[in-house]
Amino acid sequence: MKLDPIRPVETMGPYESCWCRSGKKYKWCHFRREQQKPVNIFEIEARMIAELRDGYCSHPDPSADPCSATITKAHTVQKKGGLAAIAEAGHVLTVKPSMKEMIETDGNPRPRKVGVNNASVFPGFCSKHDTMLFKPIEGKTLSLTKDTAFLFSYRAIAYERFAKEAQLRNTDIQREADCGHPFWKQAMIQTHLAAIIDGIKIGMRDMDLWKGQLDERLLSGERQDFHYVAVRFDQVLPVVSCGAFHPEFDLQGRPLQQLGRESVDFDHITLTVTTFESQTIVVFGWIGTDNGPAKALADSFAAVEDTRKADALVRLLFIHTDNLFLRPSWWESLPEASRKALNEMTRSGTTMRSRSGGEMADDATSFLAAGVVEVVSG
Repeated sequence: MKLDPIRPVETMGPYESCWCRSGKKYKWCHFRREQQKPVNIFEIEARMIAELRDGYCSHPDPSADPCSATITKAHTVQKKGGLAAIAEAGHVLTVKPSMKEMIETDGNPRPRKVGVNNASVFPGFCSKHDTMLFKPIEGKTLSLTKDTAFLFSYRAIAYERFAKEAQLRNTDIQREADCGHPFWKQAMIQTHLAAIIDGIKIGMRDMDLWKGQLDERLLSGERQDFHYVAVRFDQVLPVVSCGAFHPEFDLQGRPLQQLGRESVDFDHITLTVTTFESQTIVVFGWIGTDNGPAKALADSFAAVEDTRKADALVRLLFIHTDNLFLRPSWWESLPEASRKALNEMTRSGTTMRSRSGGEMADDATSFLAAGVVEVVSG
């Protein structure tokens, strides 16, 4: 996808398409923008949160298997097992910051409390398909098989695709952030937003591809080119998570693939961390070859010494996903230096911190200790 930066224009014909690419005519968009009433940034955030409640069912073939009428608040990590296992007084910590916290901390927020009913939810399935599809991974027990690993991957991709689409819808709201500001600031805000939109669209392209691949295999039952690596720990770790990402470095710090190249389909991998029977399980899943970057990342995790796997997992999660939830007392018990290091990892891959092999490699820092009782793959 070739990027085409916007070109701010201070004055245009009233019926020309506005330079900001909103799709509106200049007269109804940036004409006399500096005279318009400034928008409260917290109002913008509230509207963006409301947009996330506008859901749909992600099942690939509702015509053959009709949806139920209710779109449910689907948990990406099961509430009764995963979230409940790390919750304290009905709450967990999320690493997703609010706009208020970003402002109050000068862009350095800390994990914040959220109720388990609202943690890790997205309106991405009707109640029928949410129950039917994920029943095998919602019980009290779990067998680590290719079929259950596939369902964890499917839910992760459905969530990531929904989140990307919601981000794209939210950019229409964010366009109003320059109301009441002089032209130079309008140009700065809209240029920054345009770059964000380009990134989201690239992400949407990838998500549509990944979701389509998983949809085909969900409907056909074909699992031959789906691969997974799963690890079961001997106790409940203080973290749960669900997400998908492009692996760039393995857990020894070796490069796996270089992102940012045009017309290249990059390997992706899903990662779910949850709890069954008082034991944390970690499931990596991907579609494709068994010798590409995704496989290399999963293998590098399996190769980490069992006594260091929990630490490697924490590092990987803070670097690669914001759909991550923590036990409050564990976080508070960490030394300040460890909390600072983990907070900085959440900025990895952003303009604030470039991603590197060094941050992935084990530096002997200990965040928690746990043993491993099972490693399976397929």
